[in-house]
Amino acid sequence: MANTGVQTTHREYDLMLPKWEKIRAVLAANCKSYLRNVGISEADPAYAKERQTDYEDGAIFYNFTKRTLAGMIGAVMRKPVEVELPAGLEYLLENADGAGIGIEQQAQDTLGEIDSLGRGGLLVDAPETSAATKAEQNAGRLNPRIVFYAAENIVNWRKETKGSTQVVTRVVLIEPYEYQVAEDEFATLLGKQYRVLEIVDGLYRQRLFKFDASGSETGEVEIIEPRIGGMRMDYIPFTFIGADNNDSTVDTPPLDTLADINIGHYRNSADVEESAFICSQPTLMVYPGQNMNTSQFAESNPNGIRIGSRTGHNLGAGGGAELLQADPSNLARELMKDKEEQAVKVGAQLITPTVQVTAEAARIQRGADTSIMATIAGNVSEAYRKAIMWCGDMLGIDADEAVFELNQEFFLLPMTAQDRRSWIEDINAGLFPARAYYAAARSAGVTNWTDEEIEAELERVPPPPPPVLNTQVVGDIPEAPQEE
Repeated sequence: MANTGVQTTHREYDLMLPKWEKIRAVLAANCKSYLRNVGISEADPAYAKERQTDYEDGAIFYNFTKRTLAGMIGAVMRKPVEVELPAGLEYLLENADGAGIGIEQQAQDTLGEIDSLGRGGLLVDAPETSAATKAEQNAGRLNPRIVFYAAENIVNWRKETKGSTQVVTRVVLIEPYEYQVAEDEFATLLGKQYRVLEIVDGLYRQRLFKFDASGSETGEVEIIEPRIGGMRMDYIPFTFIGADNNDSTVDTPPLDTLADINIGHYRNSADVEESAFICSQPTLMVYPGQNMNTSQFAESNPNGIRIGSRTGHNLGAGGGAELLQADPSNLARELMKDKEEQAVKVGAQLITPTVQVTAEAARIQRGADTSIMATIAGNVSEAYRKAIMWCGDMLGIDADEAVFELNQEFFLLPMTAQDRRSWIEDINAGLFPARAYYAAARSAGVTNWTDEEIEAELERVPPPPPPVLNTQVVGDIPEAPQEE
């Protein structure tokens, strides 16, 4: 147990972890633990548990946080990722992570993580090649892979000042791993593996610490020294990804405020449903006469008091009964409506009916969300460009000109018939080339054809010639009327 120190977490990690757990719970619609304990004041434990269960089961969870996240991802991914890879790195299109997931699909998953928690990271790793066979190399089994780590799996890091810059010299990552025990060949247990990426004496290495399901350390610490062309590396091929920028600082989760509102909305729903149940149940109030004691009341009503027109009751002289029903309270429902309006303001447009507005008005209304989405899309794109370059370094391929760009045009720019006529006039006047019009048409969603596809089709099927204006007038042309 001498190596348990590797489990130490960074102070920023500890501060942000509850927020990440809350957002995960909201996205998974698993928020019963965030409801109030209404049975805590009940004297009877059995009744307290029953009331709490009814309170939790009656609440309706409307997951507008998840809907908003889907809208954010969809806005970016509505246009394909722009990818250009050099020869030798095309395998990333089909298998970027070593598990058969292509780089575009992985980038979409990464985008969702950063949109949610505002934190993640990419590690470029390659298998040990010293004992590799030629067949394994030819089969591509030793290609570098890009591995994404979620916010909860980046537990610690260290920065050092070198000259005028700060450099990350250590990153500690958690990875789950499965293992079997001799006692039961069919049982699969889950342990934790800590992968330490670090710079030691100016050179990069990894250390692996394994702990079993009980938390006990297993085996010896494994040391890995990645190499490029037989030479040790002098940098850590890991990049943080954030909602604000890609430095090591933990950024505020973009969905944090919306998740809080969603939980508050859920609590109000529980209050509304419980209040509706309680207030909708009429309560019978019985007033025995002054001359009737408890034993006389029980003797006169051996079967107790039942509600219904076929049952009579003896309440004694001067006695009476009435049904009481509380007036329903609309406070909790009003609070729900308030939270729905608050959710709209922080980006949950999907919970309200669609309103027809101009594209410009939509862009202005959603300016803050668009800014966050654009920043995150840019950060994810930059992280993948770095990862592609590191893959190239490990394979001896120049990837400096590689392109990886997520879409940042989130709204269509409508093109009216008048707009098209204006474009044609500008093209005929020599003010714009035809390709500028093609780009505008793509931005408006008129077509998804590339310039080359449009030009090839026009060459294959030329447009019809304009009509020939050679109409001849038959008969006499009347003279124009004379002004008096």
